[in-house]
Amino acid sequence: MTPTRKVVIPIVSGAAAVRVYQGHEESCPRADFAGSTLAMRQVPGFRLIENQYPSGLELSRHFHEKACLTYVIEGSYSESHGAGSSVLRQPGGLHFLPAGQKHSNIFKENTRCLIVEIEREALQRVEKHSKGLDRPGEIRGMASTWLAQRLDQEFHQGDPLSLMSLEGILLEILADGARNAGATGPVKVVPRWLRIAREYLESNFLRPLSLSEVAAVASVHRVHLSREFRRHFSTTVGEFLRKKRVEHACHLVSRTNESLADVAMTCGFSDQSHFSATFRRQVGLTPGRFRQMAQSR
Repeated sequence: MTPTRKVVIPIVSGAAAVRVYQGHEESCPRADFAGSTLAMRQVPGFRLIENQYPSGLELSRHFHEKACLTYVIEGSYSESHGAGSSVLRQPGGLHFLPAGQKHSNIFKENTRCLIVEIEREALQRVEKHSKGLDRPGEIRGMASTWLAQRLDQEFHQGDPLSLMSLEGILLEILADGARNAGATGPVKVVPRWLRIAREYLESNFLRPLSLSEVAAVASVHRVHLSREFRRHFSTTVGEFLRKKRVEHACHLVSRTNESLADVAMTCGFSDQSHFSATFRRQVGLTPGRFRQMAQSR
């Protein structure tokens, strides 16, 4: 029987690392990012890299010299910052990693990401107004979800005007991330059971869920779950699920030709009217107008 495909890359100091592939070792030069680079673009203050990661790839604990934004286009991966913490990164997610932040990654499926290296000067422009971008985390705002999709579209345009557009979009994303991070106050240590509950929500947000079910997975009472979830994440469990569904709807509306009725059903809304009202309230546009703007670009 053919063994499971597994690639482990320990990141070490020095000029080389060791790649282990199905029991064989070979020296390979150390690179800024593992995986295969599909495309790369440079704009003032930023370097954008589209990377493909194979299923089974594991990156041991390492860090990057520059801060990074990662937009997951296809697939998913888990990221750990130590102390047993592991976060699932899924399609449509936009994640920030400060310079020097130690982390490890596991790719259980083929994954494609758009990675943005951020020059110190670009971060300083934002830090003059907010110190929010000093720790790893997701940039979750509806504005950033829309901007991340525009970023991916502009990246593949390839014309001179797209360079100016890319720079503007990236600065908007950093500002939105700093604004939202700054509003959450000091960093809270999230207990392991609460991380389990949140990861369960992120993996199952498209199907009907009850508070009792999520509480059972985390082995806590539903009242305790509800209170601590709101205290740590500044949102209720229901609001969190609703935002995840709208974020996924943004992805489907802008990238597929599915009817809005089908998108509503896929994303767990009772009918198209309810979906449209919720979408407009969170995004500021109707789903139809959102699709027109996305496809026109």
